[in-house]
Amino acid sequence: MRGTMLIGDIARRNARRYPDKAAVVYEDEELSWRSLDQRANRIATYLLGRGLAKGDRVAVCARNTPEWPEITYGLAKAGLVLVPINIRLSGPEVDYVLSDSGARAAIVHTDHVDGPGAPLAALDTVIEIGGDSVGVNYAKALAAGRDTDPTPADLTDSDIHLLLYTSGTTGRPKAVVHEHRTLLAQVLDTTISTESRHDDVFLATTPFFTAGGMIRTLSWLYLGQTMVIHPRFDPVAVLETIERWKVTMTTFIPTMLIRTLRELDARPGIDVSSLRRISYGSAPAPPGLAEEAARKLGCDLQQRYGSTEAGGQVTILTPEDHRAIFAGDDALRSSCGRETPHAEIRIVGDDGAELPRGEVGEIVVRADSVARGYWNRPEANAETFRPDGLWTGDLGRLDERGYLHIAGRKTDMIISGGFNVYPAEIERVLGAHPNVDLVAVVGVPHPEWGETPIAVVVPKGDITTENLEEQLRTLSREQLAGYKQPRGYAFRAQMPLGPAGKILKRELRAELAAPESP
Repeated sequence: MRGTMLIGDIARRNARRYPDKAAVVYEDEELSWRSLDQRANRIATYLLGRGLAKGDRVAVCARNTPEWPEITYGLAKAGLVLVPINIRLSGPEVDYVLSDSGARAAIVHTDHVDGPGAPLAALDTVIEIGGDSVGVNYAKALAAGRDTDPTPADLTDSDIHLLLYTSGTTGRPKAVVHEHRTLLAQVLDTTISTESRHDDVFLATTPFFTAGGMIRTLSWLYLGQTMVIHPRFDPVAVLETIERWKVTMTTFIPTMLIRTLRELDARPGIDVSSLRRISYGSAPAPPGLAEEAARKLGCDLQQRYGSTEAGGQVTILTPEDHRAIFAGDDALRSSCGRETPHAEIRIVGDDGAELPRGEVGEIVVRADSVARGYWNRPEANAETFRPDGLWTGDLGRLDERGYLHIAGRKTDMIISGGFNVYPAEIERVLGAHPNVDLVAVVGVPHPEWGETPIAVVVPKGDITTENLEEQLRTLSREQLAGYKQPRGYAFRAQMPLGPAGKILKRELRAELAAPESP
């Protein structure tokens, strides 16, 4: 008899324990744990009946819908590999993900069938949530499936459950490979460090197709909790849902938290007393935001640091830490917390030697939640997934109390509105324009989004900068997701270069971030 736990067991066991309890709430509909597990079985058996087998990849391109949890658990039960697709990707970007992953099937929301477009026609099976213009209707697929456990006898916790694409530092996205065991390790670590309870009601507003969304689908339901799902972020709906469903926990990126607090000021009579904890992160938080949120919402706060490669969070700035900050412990204000129970963090120099406390170096993580590696990227694996841990590419320091302070990012990654944006990916697109000689993309501070990408361009040829800017904006709209498109363009006759001829992005960032002279 199988002894190790698999991801599909979360749904199966909670259906046994709490068959009639609400697992998922969406608008006015409630789905019990029994129903969620049955629907997971049906979507899994339908796909297996279409000829898919353990290890085959299934792409999912959908906004936040009540189907996400059952799809996640259904694919896990069948041993199929989930490949989430960002709904904001362009057609060429989706085509790349489908091709690189080798997906055989896709589940697509009817609102987003125009994004994947023609590449869907090459897949063996397409299921459409809410329609049937490009594939079989999701409800019909469920009806054609069977409510029987589809778990293969040879499925183990070392089998792959998830390929999650991250924006590429070399211009192309890479898929992070997570096994059942790595994700379950993160679920346990998250459950412990965030002090989750069976009676918690979680509000999901951030996208399911992100790393946070994937972990949330597992950890927020691990103990048989209830998840309320919003199709998209809306601060009015957030406050109304907290009051109606007595939400106890949720997570925000700082932009969302700011907008929710503004709306709360306009609705002084709304009851948010059920909230006991809010998690925030994924982007730089403006000074004073945590204090304001704690005061107005009357609940505990936590912050975190982690990555897709690490499986999620590896540090936590606890509610107790926040209270210490509010009481005057200013040394903690720049921290993202200490190690979670299952994580170990070292700060190392370029030679790999561990640095003393207080010195800045690369953050290296060891945890059972660390991914297997990148999909079909042996060179990148050798650089990032090393025997001594995950080399994150992030720079930081550990203080004398063991708190981690982020100092920068070796990869120059930009975090805009909670989304990771890698400059190399944008530079690859803009640099292909025949009138671009050099291009460098850097992030500059933004009051709402945390950071925003700006493209610095050295033009060539006989073209005005106004015409070139318009052409580059058109090119970026065609080739890049909206959040990756530069919000501004700066034209230069030359770039600041270092001794080795590399563009000195730190100088560009400093120049663009400097306030204009009066």
